Amino acid sequence: LAAALLLVLAPGGAPAAPTGLAWDSVTKFSMSADPSKLQPGAFDADYAAAAAEQSPSSGGGIFGQVKQVAEMEKMLQTGIAQRHYIAGSRERTDDVVGQKATIVDCAARTITTLDLRQKTYQVVSMDSPGGGESSGGEAMRPADARNDAQVAISVVNTALAAREIGGQSANGFQSEVTITETSASGESHTQNADRMAYYSSYASPQPVCSHGALGIGSMPPGGRQMMQSYATLMRALSGLGSRVHLSQSGPPLPVGKLTMYDAVSFGAAGPGVTIITERGNVRPVDAGDPVFGIPSGFIQQH
Repeated sequence: LAAALLLVLAPGGAPAAPTGLAWDSVTKFSMSADPSKLQPGAFDADYAAAAAEQSPSSGGGIFGQVKQVAEMEKMLQTGIAQRHYIAGSRERTDDVVGQKATIVDCAARTITTLDLRQKTYQVVSMDSPGGGESSGGEAMRPADARNDAQVAISVVNTALAAREIGGQSANGFQSEVTITETSASGESHTQNADRMAYYSSYASPQPVCSHGALGIGSMPPGGRQMMQSYATLMRALSGLGSRVHLSQSGPPLPVGKLTMYDAVSFGAAGPGVTIITERGNVRPVDAGDPVFGIPSGFIQQH
């Protein structure tokens, strides 16, 4: 699973230090998790289980649709396995089960989609209509990425005992979170959440053009609002979001550090939703690594 580390040699000098990070992740969605009982699992086992899942089948008719929903629900509970590479102005995310990869180049302002199974690729400009949206559905940007929104996030923290997660020593925090988004018209919406997070010592890299957009496809308004709040919270806790006012009480979170385990539980009318992200296999990667390029033999599609 490890990406090759490209060492760039300066004339007559030592190898240049890697400029970014790579890691593997598992993201799970649960409708029944009890926030008070959440604990980090064994990353290697969870990643292996998620990577072994099958993509939801395609098929018409009501029975085919019911089967797809059941398969998707199982995948979300087991987890979505991904590989991440971020260095300089480039970011690559691999969908392990779907055999797809997306490469964002902020300097070139391009988004390249790789079909690893079919060995094809497509390149679109961020400046073209729809160029900033994901191929998996409508792109939902965090509220603070919209010009008309102001966001206030209040976090009350409690320190947890440090532990090793995904091969890294991590400091833990339990947080009560309140997110209030206010539009230019004065309309306000508040989301409450519980969060458990374990932070590594690594700085969390972010490309300069990253908006944390989420491909959410068709989703009910309540679910859209929740996912938007989640994206906004993640940006704020990564040190991003110019329109976000973050206030903390209790031991301060190490904002801007990479989390090895991150569980956010949203309360709502009806069942709550918990989004869990586990990370492991963290390693350095350089902006010149071939992983950010188009593999040999791939055919471009227009």
